[in-house]
Amino acid sequence: MTLIATRNPSDCILELKNPDEGLYTTNHVFEPEFHQEKYVSACTSVAEIKGAFRIGDSKSLAREIGRGIQPEYADDENDPESLKFEGMIDGGGEILADPDHVLNVCALTSACVRFGFIDTGLARSVSRKFYERVKHRAAVKKNDVLVNSTGDGTIGRVAVYDFDFPSVVDGHVAILRFKDPTLAWYIAAYLLSNNGQLQLYRYINGSSGQVEIYPQDIERVWVKPANPEVMKDVGEKLRKAAARHRQFAQSMQKALAAISNEELAV
Repeated sequence: MTLIATRNPSDCILELKNPDEGLYTTNHVFEPEFHQEKYVSACTSVAEIKGAFRIGDSKSLAREIGRGIQPEYADDENDPESLKFEGMIDGGGEILADPDHVLNVCALTSACVRFGFIDTGLARSVSRKFYERVKHRAAVKKNDVLVNSTGDGTIGRVAVYDFDFPSVVDGHVAILRFKDPTLAWYIAAYLLSNNGQLQLYRYINGSSGQVEIYPQDIERVWVKPANPEVMKDVGEKLRKAAARHRQFAQSMQKALAAISNEELAV
C-alpha cells in the first residue's frame, strides 16, 4: 500500500553544506522516504531529547565526513596468489606482519563493510605508492567509523575500523573520524540500531539500484545522548562482537590449512 504524507513546502528543503555536491545551496527533496512518517519521526523523536546531538557536530568530528577514492588495485582479481597485504590472514591462518613496510596495503570496498564488523577476507590491495598518494583522503585509522553510502543492499551498513595496519577505502564508503574513540564506537552502535538505520534511510537519494547517501546527509543524523559509562559499555560490546569475527576467520583458516596438510594422519 502506498504511504501518503503531506508536508509544508518549508519541510521539503534541505540546506546544502557543500553546494558542489548538490549544485545549489538549498535543495528540494522529493524522495518518498524523506517524507514518510516512520522516517521523519525517527529523526524528530531523538531531536526532541535533551542533550541529543547531530553527527555533524563540529566539536566531535576530527575532520569533515568524506568518502574514499577508487583504488588502483595492485593485485590481479583473477589470480588469488597475487593478493597479499599487511594485516591479511594468509592461507595458514596467520596475520601477515610487515615491519619493513614492503607489502601492499589493504583496500576495503563496500563489500568489506558488514553490519557491525569489517571482513578483510573480501579486501583487495593497493601499492604503497598509491597509498601515500591518496592517504590524506582515503586512508582509514583505528576507530574510524565506516558507512556504506551507495548501492542497494549495502547502503547503510556500518562498522568501525579496529586494526593497526594501514588501509584505504573506495568511493562507496564514507569515513567518520571522531576525536573521542568512545564516542566513535557508541555512534557506530547507534547507527546500527533501528532508529539509526531509519534515519540513514531517510536521506537516501536515487532509485533503481543507483542509491546513495551524501556525507553531508550523514551529518544530519540525530544521536540519542547517553552518559559516558553507558557510551563506553555499548561501544565495548560492539568492539568485542566485531573482534570475534576476526578471530573466527583466523581460526577457520587454520582449520582449513590443517585439512590441506599433506602430512595429515589417516
